[in-house]
This record gives sequence, C-alpha cells and structure tokens, in this order.
Amino acid sequence: MTAFLYTHGPATKQMLERELGLSLPTITQNLRILEDEGLVHKAEQLDSTGGRKAQTFAFTPTHRAAIGVTMRSSGLTMCAVDLSGEVIARRVRLISYRNTDSYYQQMGTIINSFAQSVAKNCGQVLGVAFSIQGIVDASGTTITFGKIMQNTGLSLDEIAQNVDYPCIMIHDSDAAAMAELWFDHSLSDAVCVYLDRRPGGAVIVSGALYQGPNLCNGTIEHMTLIPGGKLCYCGQHGCMDVYCSPETLAEDGESLSGFFSVLEQGEQEHRRRFNEWLGNVAQAICNIRGLLAGDIIIGGEAAHFLDEHDIAHLRELVEERSAFHTDHFALRKSLCLDDQNEIGAALRFVQSYIDEVCSAI
Repeated sequence: MTAFLYTHGPATKQMLERELGLSLPTITQNLRILEDEGLVHKAEQLDSTGGRKAQTFAFTPTHRAAIGVTMRSSGLTMCAVDLSGEVIARRVRLISYRNTDSYYQQMGTIINSFAQSVAKNCGQVLGVAFSIQGIVDASGTTITFGKIMQNTGLSLDEIAQNVDYPCIMIHDSDAAAMAELWFDHSLSDAVCVYLDRRPGGAVIVSGALYQGPNLCNGTIEHMTLIPGGKLCYCGQHGCMDVYCSPETLAEDGESLSGFFSVLEQGEQEHRRRFNEWLGNVAQAICNIRGLLAGDIIIGGEAAHFLDEHDIAHLRELVEERSAFHTDHFALRKSLCLDDQNEIGAALRFVQSYIDEVCSAI
C-alpha cells in the first residue's frame, strides 16, 4: 500500500470499471476524500505515452499511529508504528511491575507522555494495545490466566485507568503472529512456536489469526510433553514450557547469548544440553502437527540464535518422530523482529483502521 496510478482516458475508464467495479467519477471522488483526509497525497506524474500524464498517488503512512506496550517484571516497553507497520518511536522505562493501582496510574502517565510525543511527529494515535503474558477472555477485557505476572482476574479498565487513548489487550503470542501476518502475505496455514523464556504459540488459518471462541488457541506451552515430569508454573507436571524454555539451556548466571557462544566453540556439555532441548522442541512440534498439519514457524528469543543448520536439523527430528514421516510441510524461522510483540499488538489498531477506511470508500 505505497503508491498507485490514476490516469484519464477511455482505456483507463474501461479497465477500472472492469477490475474494480467502480466508475471513474466514483474513484475520483474517493481519491479526493482520501486526499482531503491526508491518507494519500499526490506524488510524481509519469511521462506521457500520448495522452494526459498519469498522476500517481502515494499512501501516507504517518497519517495515523498506534502503540504497543508490554509490561514486564522490571520494565515497560513501548513501540509506536505507522500505518505501514514501521516502528517510528520506541521507549523503555525501568519500572518494577506491581499489580496495584499506583503502578497502573504511573504507567498511564508514562504511556500518555510517549503517545503525545508520537503525535507531534506523526498523525493521531489510534490507540494503545497491551501485549499480555497471559490469556485474555473472549470479550478481551479480563486476564483469565496470568500466573506469570500474578495478575489473573485483572481487567482492562484497571490496566488502562490512566491512559487517555482507546485500549485493547492481546495475548503476546497472538501479537507476535499478527506481525508475521502483516509482513508476510504468503502465510496461509501455520502454527507459530515462540521459544521465549515462557514459550507460547499462535494459530494461523487461511491467512488470518485464529484465536478461537475463548481466545486461547495455540497455548501449546501447557501441553503435556513428559507425563509426570517436572513441575510447571501453571501447577501441572511435564508441560512443554518446562522442557522447551531456553532457560533450560544456560547454566546458573549464564546468559542465553553466552550459552550459544560457548556452544559454537564446541563445548560438549553445552552441546548435550542443546541436543536434548532441540529434541524436546521437535517432539512438541510433532505433537502439534498431529492435530494441525500445517507449516511451523519458529520464533521467540531462542530463535534469534538458531542458524539454518539448526532449523534443518530440527525439521529432520520432526520428520523422524512423525507417525506418517511426512515431509510435505515448511519449518522456518520467524521474522524475529525486535519488539515483535509490541509491533504486532499495535497492528491490531492499524488493521482495524485500514479496514474501516476501505469499507467506507
């Protein structure tokens, strides 16, 4: 959605009426409306091919902006995107999370200040979308499972009590998948597996995020991977989270980047732990594909450190463990964008705005 042509003449008129089902006067009127609202602007004129020069119109992505926010235990991450999904501003504030009104009031002040600075350099802020480490109810107004942040039952009204903009909540894995869809139009059917410190997943069906009636599709992190295994933070034993979290890779005090640095040097204990972890990930993917036999997208913090050889080996492990030994699927890395959760959350507002504009013209 960057630029398009608008020309005059009978050939153009026939083409537009045939392809778009719209008359030239209608298209002219719609363009004028979009231009008056600032959503498009006149760009260069093309060289004449014998008739009137073709006028190009360019999309104005900075016409509006949206903000995605993630609350973490030690800080607040905010990203603003324009209508093309490009990050136009980012801010991190070190503020310890507390499930209290005083925290949400302070957070609201920080977000409002950020949004005001964005609006000065860009268009009106459409809203603020919170990427939540937890499950949100069907209405999108309450966190129904928030054991990571200890905020089960928290409502959107409480979170956004001091935010001066429209607000929504979205599960963080679904937010990351929204970014996948936005920047890769070829995506059709896939399961996203996000290997963060608290793993998660999302389901894409027919090129759209498929959250299900309770907005909890894709919560693969709590499938039982090892019956009677290690205790998970959810209270169950043997969950995928316990065995596929990159936390299982690093030694005490070792960073994830430090682990992979030592792994590259050929240290055998690190290699053993990595092979065990990769095998667990492969088994989880095999289980997923037993129900949803689509493509697999590997993302999250750990995916940043996986090279092409690792991804190819993971695919081989999945094939070996599959009952049908099928190889008719793609397994690839996610976009692995910086701040992907925040970007994807903000894109919910962008998508709604563009859909509204398109339906009105």
